[in-house]
Amino acid sequence: MALYKNLLQRLYSINLTSGMKLGLDNIQRLNSLLGNPDRKFQSVHIAGTNGKGSVSAKIAKGLESKASKVGLFTSPHISCFRERIQINGQMISEADVQKHLQHIFSTLDREGIPATFFEITTQLALCYFATNNVDIAVLETGLGGRLDATNIVSPLLTIITSIGLEHTDILGDTLESISHEKASIIKPRTPVILGPSACHIAALKECQAIKIDGPFSDFEAENRAIAKAALEYLHIPLPSIKKALTTRLPCRMERIPYQEQEVILDVAHNPDALSRLFQALNTPPEKLLVVCTLGKRKNLSECLKIIQDHTQQIHLVDAPNGRCASPERLQKTLLNQGMKPSRINTHDSIQSCLSEALLQAKKQNQKLLICGSFFIMSETRKSLGLKEPQDPFDMNEVVR
Repeated sequence: MALYKNLLQRLYSINLTSGMKLGLDNIQRLNSLLGNPDRKFQSVHIAGTNGKGSVSAKIAKGLESKASKVGLFTSPHISCFRERIQINGQMISEADVQKHLQHIFSTLDREGIPATFFEITTQLALCYFATNNVDIAVLETGLGGRLDATNIVSPLLTIITSIGLEHTDILGDTLESISHEKASIIKPRTPVILGPSACHIAALKECQAIKIDGPFSDFEAENRAIAKAALEYLHIPLPSIKKALTTRLPCRMERIPYQEQEVILDVAHNPDALSRLFQALNTPPEKLLVVCTLGKRKNLSECLKIIQDHTQQIHLVDAPNGRCASPERLQKTLLNQGMKPSRINTHDSIQSCLSEALLQAKKQNQKLLICGSFFIMSETRKSLGLKEPQDPFDMNEVVR
């Protein structure tokens, strides 16, 4: 346990000192030095603004009916770093994290490669999947696609779930520039499945495309349609497809019973996702109480306007790691948009926020929705009494 913690601490420290650097040079060199593990199994590569994690999980579950070992690589995680790397639904063990990270770090030190958090984590997944002889792995991009560390793979199928304005400071501030970044995971002679908002990429890349037509009532319906098309292309039997489509990741419209109340967790954190979330909930504003926080680089005014229109009471809280906009900044934005001060509550901690919000929702017979950043969900779930593996410190990426 001490070695595992020390290795994670070193990985985490990279976030604090180096941040993020997009590009493929480091990961290509590291992957080559470690024997190109990505070539030892087939892969499905998935990018998108929203839904890529959910689609990845559904496809991985469906593939289990055909392959004996199916890898899944997603990010970020909710409570435990090991959630990111799974085989047949089982998280990588602490012992395997230790083994592979030691090898990766020794290679980086010897060769002087300044790899980032996500590059090392991607390489860890590739090495783990190769060592365990997976038949196929489903790999979710981290950010964008063109310069994302996962883009070194040569998949048998590519998927782009959606295109929306997010990470505009990195990927560009137009749908065209973001589309270019995500479309760049498409490889020659590799078929691609395109979600409704990504269908224009087919013309952009002149690729063999399977287009998913919308509209859909919510992102879950859209995700199911995309995953279904992928599993059909991969020749998965229909009964296995139907079962796989019910797979859900934590904090995606996750309903948790808590002391006879309905609590909903969802990591919708951009305008498209929030609009679809409230559309799916279909709850009158007076019957919905919202707890939220948002990342500092999100479109705060547009996100908060959507939330403001769907609730009469909002509770604002900061993430423990300080990576989100402060409650005071969010409150100021809401006030500037005309929300009455009496409808806004700010809190110093998630625990105190939940205590007050739960009490208020129960008193007013409201559903309680907790949404926004991934970074509040681990402590939220712990406060709601959920027992699951947790890291000794925050292991999610910092975007610098």
